[in-house]
Amino acid sequence: MKARLLILSTLLLTGVALAQEATQGTHLKEGLMYLGAGLAIGLAALGTGIGMGHAVRGTQEGTARNPTVGGRLQTVMFIGLAFIETLALYALLVAIILLFVK
Repeated sequence: MKARLLILSTLLLTGVALAQEATQGTHLKEGLMYLGAGLAIGLAALGTGIGMGHAVRGTQEGTARNPTVGGRLQTVMFIGLAFIETLALYALLVAIILLFVK
């Protein structure tokens, strides 16, 4: 009986002790928004950098194997790099929206 009373009182008292004001919840929300924005642009920059590196490497290897199609490969690579960079810009847009929309 004493153990149940101890557990019940502990649960009730911790609920009172951990009660937060309304302003503390907004700080958490803002902190998570900043974290989300940083992760969005950071992971997007990492992914697009890796993708661009693979695209350039593939173009260089293709040109080294067959130099006559180097110009055509370079054109296709630049189009692909533009698409990859667009993904990074979309992530930047998402990060900006996370930061400025309340």
